[in-house]
Amino acid sequence: MSYDSYVEWKGWDGDNFSRYGASEALFYNAEFGHVVDRTRGVQPRVIEIGFGNGSLLGWLRDNGAVATGIEVQDELKERARQAGFAVIDTLAEVPDDSVDMVVALDVFEHVRYPDLQRLCEDIRRVLKPNGYLIARFPNGDSPFSMRFQNGDATHVLYIGGALIAGLMSTTGFSVDSLRAPSEVPVGVKQHLIHTIKCTMRYLFLTYVRLAFMGPATPNTFAFNYMLVARKKAALS
Repeated sequence: MSYDSYVEWKGWDGDNFSRYGASEALFYNAEFGHVVDRTRGVQPRVIEIGFGNGSLLGWLRDNGAVATGIEVQDELKERARQAGFAVIDTLAEVPDDSVDMVVALDVFEHVRYPDLQRLCEDIRRVLKPNGYLIARFPNGDSPFSMRFQNGDATHVLYIGGALIAGLMSTTGFSVDSLRAPSEVPVGVKQHLIHTIKCTMRYLFLTYVRLAFMGPATPNTFAFNYMLVARKKAALS
Protein backbone atom coordinates (compact mmCIF):
# COMPACT_ATOMS: atom_id res chain seq x y z
CA MET A 1 0.00 0.00 0.00
CA SER A 2 1.29 3.46 -0.86
CA TYR A 3 0.48 6.61 1.04
CA ASP A 4 -1.32 7.84 -2.08
CA SER A 5 -4.37 5.78 -1.09
CA TYR A 6 -3.96 6.09 2.67
CA VAL A 7 -6.60 8.76 3.28
CA GLU A 8 -9.22 6.74 1.42
CA TRP A 9 -8.19 3.51 3.16
CA LYS A 10 -8.49 5.15 6.59
CA GLY A 11 -11.92 6.53 5.71
CA TRP A 12 -11.05 10.10 6.70
CA ASP A 13 -13.86 12.37 5.56
CA GLY A 14 -12.88 15.95 4.80
CA ASP A 15 -16.21 17.25 6.09
CA ASN A 16 -15.32 15.95 9.56
CA PHE A 17 -11.79 17.30 9.71
CA SER A 18 -10.75 18.40 13.24
CA ARG A 19 -13.98 17.10 14.80
CA TYR A 20 -13.86 14.80 17.80
CA GLY A 21 -16.39 12.91 19.87
CA ALA A 22 -16.99 12.77 23.61
CA SER A 23 -14.87 9.65 24.11
CA GLU A 24 -11.98 11.19 22.17
CA ALA A 25 -12.21 14.36 24.26
CA LEU A 26 -11.97 12.31 27.45
CA PHE A 27 -8.96 10.43 26.11
CA TYR A 28 -7.20 13.60 24.98
CA ASN A 29 -7.83 15.26 28.32
CA ALA A 30 -6.45 12.23 30.17
CA GLU A 31 -3.28 12.11 28.07
CA PHE A 32 -2.59 15.78 27.31
CA GLY A 33 -4.54 17.75 29.90
CA HIS A 34 -1.49 18.15 32.14
CA VAL A 35 0.15 20.22 29.39
CA VAL A 36 -2.94 21.87 27.89
CA ASP A 37 -4.39 23.40 31.04
CA ARG A 38 -6.30 26.65 30.71
CA THR A 39 -6.10 27.27 34.46
CA ARG A 40 -2.39 28.02 34.10
CA GLY A 41 -3.18 31.10 32.03
CA VAL A 42 -0.72 30.25 29.24
CA GLN A 43 -1.07 29.07 25.66
CA PRO A 44 1.15 26.01 25.23
CA ARG A 45 2.66 25.51 21.82
CA VAL A 46 2.08 22.00 20.52
CA ILE A 47 3.18 20.26 17.33
CA GLU A 48 1.39 17.13 16.17
CA ILE A 49 3.33 14.92 13.78
CA GLY A 50 1.00 12.89 11.58
CA PHE A 51 -2.27 14.65 12.43
CA GLY A 52 -4.45 12.50 10.15
CA ASN A 53 -8.03 13.74 10.18
CA GLY A 54 -7.20 16.44 12.70
CA SER A 55 -9.26 15.44 15.74
CA LEU A 56 -6.43 16.13 18.18
CA LEU A 57 -5.62 19.43 16.46
CA GLY A 58 -9.24 20.44 16.97
CA TRP A 59 -9.21 19.47 20.64
CA LEU A 60 -5.94 21.29 21.24
CA ARG A 61 -7.25 24.50 19.69
CA ASP A 62 -10.53 24.27 21.57
CA ASN A 63 -8.57 23.95 24.80
CA GLY A 64 -6.36 26.98 24.29
CA ALA A 65 -3.22 25.51 22.74
CA VAL A 66 -1.40 26.90 19.71
CA ALA A 67 -1.47 23.78 17.53
CA THR A 68 0.70 23.20 14.46
CA GLY A 69 0.57 20.08 12.30
CA ILE A 70 2.99 18.06 10.19
CA GLU A 71 1.74 15.56 7.58
CA VAL A 72 3.03 13.76 4.50
CA GLN A 73 -0.33 13.79 2.72
CA ASP A 74 -0.99 16.90 0.63
CA GLU A 75 -4.74 16.36 0.88
CA LEU A 76 -4.61 16.38 4.68
CA LYS A 77 -2.35 19.43 4.71
CA GLU A 78 -4.89 21.32 2.63
CA ARG A 79 -7.76 20.27 4.89
CA ALA A 80 -5.85 21.54 7.91
CA ARG A 81 -5.06 24.88 6.29
CA GLN A 82 -8.69 25.34 5.27
CA ALA A 83 -9.67 24.66 8.89
CA GLY A 84 -7.33 27.43 10.04
CA PHE A 85 -4.40 25.39 11.36
CA ALA A 86 -0.75 26.17 10.79
CA VAL A 87 0.94 23.41 8.79
CA ILE A 88 4.66 22.89 8.29
CA ASP A 89 6.59 20.31 6.28
CA THR A 90 9.37 19.45 8.76
CA LEU A 91 10.67 20.31 12.20
CA ALA A 92 13.54 22.14 10.50
CA GLU A 93 11.13 25.09 10.25
CA VAL A 94 10.78 25.27 14.05
CA PRO A 95 13.17 27.29 16.26
CA ASP A 96 15.15 25.62 19.02
CA ASP A 97 13.61 25.37 22.51
CA SER A 98 10.25 26.79 21.41
CA VAL A 99 7.65 24.01 21.83
CA ASP A 100 5.94 22.70 24.97
CA MET A 101 4.84 19.34 23.58
CA VAL A 102 5.31 17.22 20.46
CA VAL A 103 2.70 14.52 19.88
CA ALA A 104 3.08 11.57 17.51
CA LEU A 105 0.08 9.24 17.64
CA ASP A 106 0.49 6.12 15.50
CA VAL A 107 3.56 7.50 13.74
CA PHE A 108 6.73 5.81 15.05
CA GLU A 109 5.81 2.42 13.58
CA HIS A 110 5.85 4.01 10.10
CA VAL A 111 9.51 5.10 10.45
CA ARG A 112 12.62 2.96 10.10
CA TYR A 113 14.89 3.04 13.13
CA PRO A 114 17.73 5.28 11.83
CA ASP A 115 15.15 7.81 10.63
CA LEU A 116 13.31 7.55 13.94
CA GLN A 117 16.52 8.38 15.78
CA ARG A 118 16.95 11.50 13.68
CA LEU A 119 13.30 12.43 14.21
CA CYS A 120 13.65 12.16 17.99
CA GLU A 121 16.81 14.28 17.87
CA ASP A 122 14.87 16.94 15.95
CA ILE A 123 12.00 16.73 18.44
CA ARG A 124 14.41 17.23 21.33
CA ARG A 125 15.92 20.28 19.62
CA VAL A 126 12.60 22.11 19.26
CA LEU A 127 11.27 21.26 22.73
CA LYS A 128 11.66 23.65 25.62
CA PRO A 129 13.59 22.34 28.65
CA ASN A 130 11.49 19.55 30.21
CA GLY A 131 9.16 19.71 27.20
CA TYR A 132 7.08 16.62 26.47
CA LEU A 133 7.27 14.02 23.73
CA ILE A 134 4.11 11.90 23.80
CA ALA A 135 3.76 9.04 21.34
CA ARG A 136 1.47 6.06 20.77
CA PHE A 137 2.43 2.98 18.77
CA PRO A 138 1.63 -0.76 18.62
CA ASN A 139 3.04 -2.64 21.60
CA GLY A 140 5.95 -4.68 20.27
CA ASP A 141 6.06 -6.63 23.54
CA SER A 142 2.53 -7.99 23.15
CA PRO A 143 1.16 -10.78 20.94
CA PHE A 144 -2.19 -8.99 21.12
CA SER A 145 -0.87 -6.05 19.09
CA MET A 146 -0.20 -8.12 15.98
CA ARG A 147 -3.44 -7.20 14.21
CA PHE A 148 -2.63 -3.51 14.67
CA GLN A 149 1.01 -3.83 13.63
CA ASN A 150 0.35 -6.13 10.67
CA GLY A 151 -2.96 -4.59 9.63
CA ASP A 152 -1.27 -1.60 8.00
CA ALA A 153 1.14 -2.25 5.13
CA THR A 154 2.95 1.04 5.82
CA HIS A 155 4.18 -0.14 9.24
CA VAL A 156 7.90 -0.92 9.13
CA LEU A 157 9.06 -1.06 12.78
CA TYR A 158 8.15 -3.18 15.80
CA ILE A 159 8.65 -1.16 18.99
CA GLY A 160 9.00 -2.74 22.41
CA GLY A 161 10.07 -1.40 25.76
CA ALA A 162 13.77 -2.20 25.37
CA LEU A 163 13.96 -0.46 22.00
CA ILE A 164 12.24 2.65 23.37
CA ALA A 165 14.53 2.75 26.40
CA GLY A 166 17.59 2.77 24.15
CA LEU A 167 16.09 5.26 21.71
CA MET A 168 15.16 7.74 24.42
CA SER A 169 18.50 7.42 26.18
CA THR A 170 20.55 8.06 23.05
CA THR A 171 18.43 10.97 21.82
CA GLY A 172 18.31 12.96 25.06
CA PHE A 173 15.01 12.08 26.72
CA SER A 174 14.01 10.76 30.12
CA VAL A 175 11.03 8.41 30.16
CA ASP A 176 8.24 9.35 32.55
CA SER A 177 6.13 6.34 31.58
CA LEU A 178 5.64 3.62 28.98
CA ARG A 179 2.18 2.16 29.53
CA ALA A 180 -1.15 1.33 28.02
CA PRO A 181 -3.11 4.32 26.69
CA SER A 182 -5.68 5.72 29.08
CA GLU A 183 -9.04 3.97 29.14
CA VAL A 184 -11.83 6.35 30.10
CA PRO A 185 -15.08 4.42 30.57
CA VAL A 186 -18.34 6.33 30.30
CA GLY A 187 -21.43 5.23 32.19
CA VAL A 188 -22.08 2.48 34.73
CA LYS A 189 -21.95 -0.38 32.22
CA GLN A 190 -18.58 0.65 30.79
CA HIS A 191 -17.15 1.17 34.28
CA LEU A 192 -18.26 -2.33 35.28
CA ILE A 193 -16.77 -3.90 32.14
CA HIS A 194 -13.55 -1.95 32.67
CA THR A 195 -13.27 -3.15 36.27
CA ILE A 196 -13.78 -6.78 35.24
CA LYS A 197 -11.21 -6.52 32.44
CA CYS A 198 -8.61 -4.94 34.72
CA THR A 199 -9.12 -7.65 37.34
CA MET A 200 -8.77 -10.45 34.77
CA ARG A 201 -5.65 -8.85 33.28
CA TYR A 202 -4.06 -8.49 36.71
CA LEU A 203 -4.71 -12.13 37.59
CA PHE A 204 -3.41 -13.46 34.29
CA LEU A 205 -0.33 -11.22 34.33
CA THR A 206 0.44 -12.44 37.85
CA TYR A 207 0.28 -16.01 36.54
CA VAL A 208 2.60 -15.19 33.62
CA ARG A 209 5.11 -13.56 35.96
CA LEU A 210 5.10 -16.47 38.38
CA ALA A 211 5.14 -19.23 35.75
CA PHE A 212 7.33 -17.80 33.00
CA MET A 213 8.96 -14.38 32.93
CA GLY A 214 9.39 -13.08 36.47
CA PRO A 215 9.07 -9.46 37.61
CA ALA A 216 10.46 -8.10 34.32
CA THR A 217 7.38 -9.22 32.38
CA PRO A 218 6.42 -6.43 29.94
CA ASN A 219 2.89 -5.13 29.49
CA THR A 220 1.56 -8.00 27.41
CA PHE A 221 -2.09 -6.95 27.36
CA ALA A 222 -1.93 -3.44 25.93
CA PHE A 223 -2.54 -3.33 22.17
CA ASN A 224 -0.65 -0.03 22.07
CA TYR A 225 2.02 1.65 24.14
CA MET A 226 1.77 5.26 25.27
CA LEU A 227 5.17 6.89 25.72
CA VAL A 228 5.51 10.00 27.88
CA ALA A 229 9.05 11.37 27.77
CA ARG A 230 10.68 14.68 28.59
CA LYS A 231 13.65 16.51 27.18
CA LYS A 232 16.74 16.17 29.32
CA ALA A 233 18.57 19.34 30.26
CA ALA A 234 21.71 18.10 28.53
CA LEU A 235 22.78 15.10 26.50
CA SER A 236 24.85 12.69 28.59
